Amino acid sequence: MSVRTMNSQPSILILADFSDGSWHATSFAMQFLYTEKSPVTILQTYQNPGWGHLMMRKLSHHLRKITKNELRALKNRLTKHFNIEKQKVNTLSVEGELNSVLNFKPIINGQHNLVLSTHNSFEDSCKRQNGCLEKIIDTAKHPLFIIPERFEGDATKKILFVANPDKEPSVQLRNQLIEICKKTQSNLEILFVLKTPNQHISENVKSNFNNYFEGIDITLNTISNKTKCKGINNYLNQTNRDLIVIEND
Repeated sequence: MSVRTMNSQPSILILADFSDGSWHATSFAMQFLYTEKSPVTILQTYQNPGWGHLMMRKLSHHLRKITKNELRALKNRLTKHFNIEKQKVNTLSVEGELNSVLNFKPIINGQHNLVLSTHNSFEDSCKRQNGCLEKIIDTAKHPLFIIPERFEGDATKKILFVANPDKEPSVQLRNQLIEICKKTQSNLEILFVLKTPNQHISENVKSNFNNYFEGIDITLNTISNKTKCKGINNYLNQTNRDLIVIEND
């Protein structure tokens, strides 16, 4: 993956795993985020089990091979389904813990949209994240698009945007959210996760967000929690969303 060629254009990083959720993330990214100038990379990480060193050395080779085969199959499905030239899609197989990989600058530089699906990837979807997804939500430095199940068809969707009350959304992200809402005829639910119960959203901020998404029916809500992930979990409270978009800090 060439970082230099990717920095100047909006790009997409699809976080794949060994489940069919990888295709749901890929399908969403290509339908709603992709443009002809969007570099696309599919990233899949793998880790050795914490067993004896001899066993780890033996498994590492097999895991690398399995991961590359998975990525090759997913890329072939993507290019065939969306009729895209293969050279426009990069695949990246990296040994290590996903969150550490995402914070490794030579890999993440130039990526502007992170996309993942929790369908069959995590037992409790987006309501009770495991440690890996929780770290991604709380530390991601780029906009994060999470598809808890599937995001298909043109029926109205439940879309939650977890915004930063101290920073306006980028023009790129605003346009993407507006486009998704229009394509699916959906409203936009905006959530601010506040770090203290005493923190409030000013009327000026509310007015700005209404202006950012002019033409879209939006609702503004707040919840207090020290971490973004736990705040989202508490806010959802056993309810589902079709798409969760999280603004980077």
